[in-house]
Amino acid sequence: MKRESTEQRLERIHNAAITLASRREVDSISIYDVAKMASIAASTVYHHYPNIESLICELMKGIFADFLEVLDNAVIDEEVHHWSDINRMIEQGFVAYYRETPLAQHTLLGQHTYASVRSEDAQNDLLLGERVEQIYRKHFELPELPKDVNIFAIALQVADKVYSMNYRENGQIAPEMAREAQVLTEAYLGAYLPKILPRKSG
Repeated sequence: MKRESTEQRLERIHNAAITLASRREVDSISIYDVAKMASIAASTVYHHYPNIESLICELMKGIFADFLEVLDNAVIDEEVHHWSDINRMIEQGFVAYYRETPLAQHTLLGQHTYASVRSEDAQNDLLLGERVEQIYRKHFELPELPKDVNIFAIALQVADKVYSMNYRENGQIAPEMAREAQVLTEAYLGAYLPKILPRKSG
């Protein structure tokens, strides 16, 4: 029998963890659960990950990569007439992703005690905020913005708080709460962006 490579073994571990985290809250998952799902010895999983938190953090890398893809695909250039259109399309893109990805719901919107996951999420928000700002600057001339914070990253975090609150209460992101997230983020961004922004020339 051909010996399983490290890459194949890790893929089995990751797939098992994704399956479990898509069905249950991540706090309820153990290394032994992952090992059983992957049909692999728990000691083998521990060889790669000292605890379940480190494994969940590894899975987050895929979600964070997906988030960048959501941003790249969410905004339809021909439909950008006002800066609020960008905000609306981005939030609609994230809501659609959350609804289609139980792993992201359970790890980022659900309740758990993994501080490292929260920290990685916050750092990723800063990267996403920079990407969002690039999208805005592609279409509009922006005024001078605060240099000590990224307002676009904060807007993303505000929306996530709304989604998280609703998800924890109802197990989903309701349409009316998706709408309210757009209202809140637009109001916040509107404190820094004038109602009418000049379009980017050329």
